[in-house]
Amino acid sequence: MTDFDPSFALGPPALAAELAATRAELHRQQRLFRTAFGHQFQFMAILSSEGRVLDYNEQFAPGARLPRPEVLGQLFWETPWWHDHPDIAAAWPQRLLAASSGDGAARVYLDRFTSPDGESRWAEAAVHALRDEQGQPEGFVVQATDTTDQHRAEALRESVEQQLRNAQKLHAIGTLAGGIAHDFNNILGAIRGNLALALDALPADHVAQQPLAQIERASLRGRSLVRQILAFSRNEVGELRPEPLQPLIEEMVALLRPTLPPGVQLRVQLAAAMVWARVNAAQVHQILMNLSTNALQALPASGGEVTVGVAEQPDGAAHLWVVDNGCGMDAETLRRAFEPFFTTKPVDMGTGLGLSVVHGIVGACGGTVVVDSAPGCGTTVHVHLPSAQDGHESDAHPPADAPTRTCTGAGRHVLYLDDDEVLGPLVDQLLRRAGYRVTTHVDAQAALAALLDPGQAFDALVTDFNMPGLNGLDVIREVKGLAPALPVVLTSGYIDEGLRAQASLLGVHQLLNKEDLREELCRTVDAALRSTG
Repeated sequence: MTDFDPSFALGPPALAAELAATRAELHRQQRLFRTAFGHQFQFMAILSSEGRVLDYNEQFAPGARLPRPEVLGQLFWETPWWHDHPDIAAAWPQRLLAASSGDGAARVYLDRFTSPDGESRWAEAAVHALRDEQGQPEGFVVQATDTTDQHRAEALRESVEQQLRNAQKLHAIGTLAGGIAHDFNNILGAIRGNLALALDALPADHVAQQPLAQIERASLRGRSLVRQILAFSRNEVGELRPEPLQPLIEEMVALLRPTLPPGVQLRVQLAAAMVWARVNAAQVHQILMNLSTNALQALPASGGEVTVGVAEQPDGAAHLWVVDNGCGMDAETLRRAFEPFFTTKPVDMGTGLGLSVVHGIVGACGGTVVVDSAPGCGTTVHVHLPSAQDGHESDAHPPADAPTRTCTGAGRHVLYLDDDEVLGPLVDQLLRRAGYRVTTHVDAQAALAALLDPGQAFDALVTDFNMPGLNGLDVIREVKGLAPALPVVLTSGYIDEGLRAQASLLGVHQLLNKEDLREELCRTVDAALRSTG
């Protein structure tokens, strides 16, 4: 028996050459596929019908690459890409089932995954079933594009848009606050001025003294509220001067105690020595009220404890703190805590302005705010305020609410112009009580005509700003042509920097907020008279 001849089995030489060419072409096509598969700009993985990784390229994310033995042969949802995202890993078996039972269209998902560098990133993934000749699924192709940069850009765009919306809200609040303040301060000016007249007219032991004092306290709270709204809308902090902080804390605590629900304790920790800071007292009171109210609202229904304290730091700065043992804040809430209009409270429980107001006031004072919090561990807010080197400096400033009766009009004649018919008689009485003679007008043209009357001589003009027809600045321009040396006081229920600048250009340096008529009217008129000799 002769040996087997392989050339006989392969057939004629032409068939052998054709087979060799076929093998070479198959090898070339495999090499092209491997090259194309490896250079896809998208990630691509080929899975078995059970979901195990048969092959994949390296385009999933920039940076380091996973060792292929950690991926090949593994169930796709058990690979390292999903170790930090178990919710997404758990969704993949259902995704493959949906692809195998669907109509063949690729299904697209937005996913989080962990890159080989350990970074959490975003991807858009599509799943397509591979089918045999009978249409049965025999595998899957997963394609994904890293969309982290696009996602971050979109988040940044949304953040900028939100900041713009917040800025527009703040502008709208400022505009609204200005209008409210003007009208409300007219009312407050009338209330407080008439209170002063009533209190002076009654004996000290009169039965009406106590209710009138309650009205005065309420009017002061209303004035403080308007000032706070304006300060927030205009991002102003007001006059800074050395103030003792312990009395402000004690006053705030005294206001809050009657409102505490059962089971809630409000404690105070005050340094033995008086702590001073260069601040605005009214707005420190606002800081304390906002922080304490937030802390109380964070307590559980069963009760809890809030502590307010103050101490002096080694560098002389003041340290205020408010601590609660309430629900605390998670990292995301803590990150956004100072954003205007961000709140976790129900619609009727919060505006999202409290902490942003605190942050703005403290920043304008030159201080800092730090919040420590964690879910279930309560919250501590630390407020660091600039030091006051000499606390006694504040003694040189009389309290803003103390009526001043040292000015004397000495019979000098004041022309008062205001379209508010309630304030006219009030200002008339306040000035006459200080010794001035007063002529009051509610119409600008009538007031200008009075200036031209040779039978009348005026020593000063007090004019409102917001009036129909000619406003206060228009009147002052006319007056400067008629009597350029006449001292002028401009009053308004809302004085902002723009009004101050316009008044200064006209040579007017005495401006008076109507809410301060009771305390400052005579003093301001006297200052205007003295400024012109």
